[in-house]
Amino acid sequence: MGDLAEHEERAVRDYVNSQSPEDDQAGLVQHVHSRRVLGRTHSVFDVHCDKTRWWVITEPTNLYLQTDFPQADQALIFHVGLGAVLAERSRGEHDGDEPTSPPWRRFRDALKAMDEAAESEDFQAVGIKCRDTLIALGRQFQDAEWLGEVAERPTGADFKGWAQLYAERLSEGRQRSYVKMLVEKTWDLTVWLQHNANATPAAADFVLDATGHLLAVISRLAMHHDHGEPARCPQCESYRVDDVTEEDQAGTGFYESVACAACGWRSERTFASWEDHFTPDRLERAANYLTGPGTGISDRLYSAPPTDAQVTD
Repeated sequence: MGDLAEHEERAVRDYVNSQSPEDDQAGLVQHVHSRRVLGRTHSVFDVHCDKTRWWVITEPTNLYLQTDFPQADQALIFHVGLGAVLAERSRGEHDGDEPTSPPWRRFRDALKAMDEAAESEDFQAVGIKCRDTLIALGRQFQDAEWLGEVAERPTGADFKGWAQLYAERLSEGRQRSYVKMLVEKTWDLTVWLQHNANATPAAADFVLDATGHLLAVISRLAMHHDHGEPARCPQCESYRVDDVTEEDQAGTGFYESVACAACGWRSERTFASWEDHFTPDRLERAANYLTGPGTGISDRLYSAPPTDAQVTD
């Protein structure tokens, strides 16, 4: 069993409780192990409830009855397989901000074209749509604040010209060299497929993967620039820091702090009153929204109150 920080244990318990009836709440929570699969780390927890026992697996978080999966690795294998299926379904989706949507919409068009393709000319058309995706990506950040002054602006449809500028502004060192290489090679692949009279399914799928990868790389670099470096513990410099929210037992608000799961460091708690976030006439409805089915304590920390539509749903 691995060490489990108190706030991590509480987050798992709150998640299970949010998915369970009131007469079957979580008690003991144990960290079984963490496994890195396909670049993603999945943590496995053994959770004892009043009537049931669950495996809780993260990235994304889900829970599995131990009567269905007696061994933790059985649940993990199913979890990873399910994640792979869902990832394939959402191949054209991105968890970034709205500004990335136009190129991702065109990329979804390319994926749809691939699903319906049967002949060489169909696979060539996939190349055309991938090229259109890159052109849309090149247009996406032409007015971004981080681009700064550009002495000689490329033409609007010059993907390589714009993408090279993005690489210059958003990355450095070896990372910059890699992104610039991706820009050149991915564009060349889309043009090659577009003009390949003997295009095959394998070739089209390869170009789709390359296009999606470059699209994700530049989108993530832009997001990283906007959001900055991830938080680190001031004591041990670990990245395993989390915002912690604890309810006030009096029900008048909640406490906020930051905790490190690696060394146990914790910041001073600050109190936030519900009345600071909501007008009196919305307070009761908002409380019902925040504590309703499917919400856990980890979901209750927010920077702005929910909309009227949310609290009345």
